[in-house]
Amino acid sequence: MRKSIVMLVVGLLLVTTAFGGPLSRNQVSATANWVAHADYERFNSSQLGKLIRQELVNQGIEEKLVNFARIFSFHPLNDVCDVTVYGIGKGREKAVVLIDGRFDKEKVVALVRMNPQHQELAHGDITIHGWLQEDRKHNEVVNSYMMYGCIYQDKIVVMSAGVDLVKQAIDVLRGASQSATEGQFTIMPAGAQGVFFQAAANGVGDMAGQEEQAAVLRQTDKLSLVIGETEGKFYIDLGLVAKSEEAAQSMNKVLEGIIAYTALAGQEKPRLAEFAQKTKLSCAQNIVTGHFETISESVFQFLKEQWEKRQQTGAQTQTH
Repeated sequence: MRKSIVMLVVGLLLVTTAFGGPLSRNQVSATANWVAHADYERFNSSQLGKLIRQELVNQGIEEKLVNFARIFSFHPLNDVCDVTVYGIGKGREKAVVLIDGRFDKEKVVALVRMNPQHQELAHGDITIHGWLQEDRKHNEVVNSYMMYGCIYQDKIVVMSAGVDLVKQAIDVLRGASQSATEGQFTIMPAGAQGVFFQAAANGVGDMAGQEEQAAVLRQTDKLSLVIGETEGKFYIDLGLVAKSEEAAQSMNKVLEGIIAYTALAGQEKPRLAEFAQKTKLSCAQNIVTGHFETISESVFQFLKEQWEKRQQTGAQTQTH
């Protein structure tokens, strides 16, 4: 149970991976064709965020986070202001992460230097650190690769699997390399209320894979996703710009079919069926938009149930 709640919080905060305010385009490279931004402070102040934090207290996890902060001088939830992730196409090495928060630089660097594959590279007056990152599953290493990063002005952690992208990101933050312009992600809405996550992408069809699940994305040119909460109601706004009006009509029909199929699964997954019924689509010219809204308490219960089921499945797998 405890592990499931931790995974819920970390996963939601990192995926819904990217702040103490709206997206700062001057921190994003002009070469980026996708970007995601999460406002941690706004999320923590939302009803959904408060429900999750209270569950952490109920399960004794908050105490563990406080103990972690005493050792590393960094609280994983309280000391992160915002996270921005952007990239150029697909691939880990083509993405960069910017974490704006409160860090003890000396302790962070000391921890990185303990890595057996640690290395240091100079980029102007900034030291870029390299370390071996290991992805584990059931305590077994399933993948390993080098990661690179630095702390810019003792405030922003810059990380990527591509060292050249770290260098470029530093230059963008310095103003020595061009940053994203206002027109770079034109589909991203402005002025939305209570937003704690937003993402946008250009050239989506070129990045989509050949899997059947990517059929809609292959017909998409631009994408926008906004997640937030207003007056205790959680909402998601989706915008898809198709490559043509015909493609938009096709995409709309596919999405309507998915929603209708999910809505029929009431007995097996009643909460998911309820969510599907609350999802509304519209199509005009070559643009498909979707809107979902429900009370935050319902979303919290759904997320909690899903992570607990996944945890139970994982425990059963380990016993066989």
